[in-house]
This record gives sequence, C-alpha cells and structure tokens, in this order.
Amino acid sequence: MCIYRRQEPQAPPETLSSDVLNPKFYAPTSLVVFSAVLPKKLSLRLEIHSTPMNKSTSLSILIGLVAGSAIATFQTAANAASFTAQDAKDAGCIGLTSCTVNGFTLNATDNGTPAQTRNITEKTVGGVLGLGVRNGTNSDPSSGEIDFNEILSVGFGKALTLKSLDLSFLYQPGVYNDAVFEVALVKATGGTQTGKLRVTGNTSAVWESAEGTVVNLSPSVKGKGGSYRLLNPFGDDKILGFSLTALQAKDAKGKTPAGGANSDYALSAVQVPEPTTVAGLGVVGLLAFARRRQVLKAD
Repeated sequence: MCIYRRQEPQAPPETLSSDVLNPKFYAPTSLVVFSAVLPKKLSLRLEIHSTPMNKSTSLSILIGLVAGSAIATFQTAANAASFTAQDAKDAGCIGLTSCTVNGFTLNATDNGTPAQTRNITEKTVGGVLGLGVRNGTNSDPSSGEIDFNEILSVGFGKALTLKSLDLSFLYQPGVYNDAVFEVALVKATGGTQTGKLRVTGNTSAVWESAEGTVVNLSPSVKGKGGSYRLLNPFGDDKILGFSLTALQAKDAKGKTPAGGANSDYALSAVQVPEPTTVAGLGVVGLLAFARRRQVLKAD
C-alpha cells in the first residue's frame, strides 16, 4: 500500500480492492491511494510524504512501482535455474527413463550402439541423496548408482555455462565393496570438453580437466556421502548439457575389478547461472524518472 497525503486533514478515501489497480485522485492537492498484488514471497510497505501532485504525476509514479513489482516477480522465477536429486524425486522422475525437472531434461540410457533406455533411480547414503541408473528390474551391481555401462544425461534446453555439479557416493578402496579410487566421467553436450573426477583420499579428489575446481561436501568414508562439488567444471564454455558415466579403474595390483567393486556414483545437484535483472531494474527506474520529468514540464 502506498500513500501520498497533504499536511491538512481530510476525509479518508474509499477502500480499494487489493486485486485491482485503481488510483483515486483528489485535486488540486491530492491524497492518492493505490494497491498492487505482489508475489507471495515479497512484501512492500512504503509511505511517501510529498508536495501536492496532479493526476499525471501520480500515475507516472504508480506505473514505475508496478513495473518494479513485475521485475521482482521475474527475479523470483529466475531462481529456479538449478535442481537437486530431491527435486527430481518430488517431480516423479524415479523409475522413468526420461523426465523434466525445473526446466532440465534427464535421460537414462546405456552406452550401447544403439543406446538402450534405462530407468532413473535414487539412493541415500549418509544423508546424501543421489540419482542413478538401473536396467528395469534386472540385478544392479551398483545398487542404484551410475555404472560404467550406464549413462545419465542432463539437458539444459539452450546453451548455458555449467556453474556447479554435485556428484556423490565416490569412495576409495576398503570403503563398502570398493576396490579402487572411484572415477566419474563428465562429458559436455554441444561442446568438446570432458573431465574426470577421481577420488584421492577421505576428503580429497582431483578434477582432471582444463577448467574448474573441486570441493568436498561429504567424506569418502563409510557412513558418509562421498560427495564433491565441481565449480565451473567447463569454465565459461556454453554447453547444451552433459552426460555422466563411470570409468573402470585399476586396483593396487593393477587389475580391473568387476561389478560394484569398481567405479560407480550418483548425481546430487546441478546449477547454471541465473538470469540477471539488474539492468532491467535500472531501465524501469530511468523510464519512470523521465516520464515524471515530462509530466512536470507539461504542467
């Protein structure tokens, strides 16, 4: 609710509906009352004491404030440029071969030629939830994770930079049934970059790529999530998405363990840069100011 009033007392204006913009003017010195519907997560309490205004001046200010609330609504919607495994679970992705969550498209396949569809699955270890792949009701040696012959791909819908990527259940030899330092392979879609995330210790891992850094979120020890966050894994490159699979690694004896003893892991979160509205807010402010100056000159 925004109120402009003169110093002298006068009868209050009629009550206005909160869902209709309907300014009321009382000239020549005016009390102008208006209301606007704002997003649920936003609140506005504004009272401006002003010198007397005419109808045109008040209307220009009203237009500026309404436009500002519209941009605030856009900014709230822009915050959905990410998703987590929980988001995918809530969206009903588990058990499907393909699904859409927060504007991202997930697909589960194998690495055969041609690729065969698989199913998206979920798993929780140490309080960390991750998305994996399995072949229907068939036995799954990785217990719901992404295995070396499975692919989980994520599409953005348009070319964007990958801001961060959370991968989980990456462990070291002796943890659960693992006999190797597990390795995740990440390939850019619509780009040329690839990278390998290789566990090296309890809370350490190496991101083998030209760009990006890695941060541990949960230790690679029993009872924990073995979770790591890749920050800007492909730098500023704009890609259409990425695909995940596991790489078979060798154990301390130089052998390649089979099944769940080798690399497997899960996807926990994805984030791309959010659209900015700073420039938009500046433009609206300038337009409102210019409009007010024009009206004052006309008066």
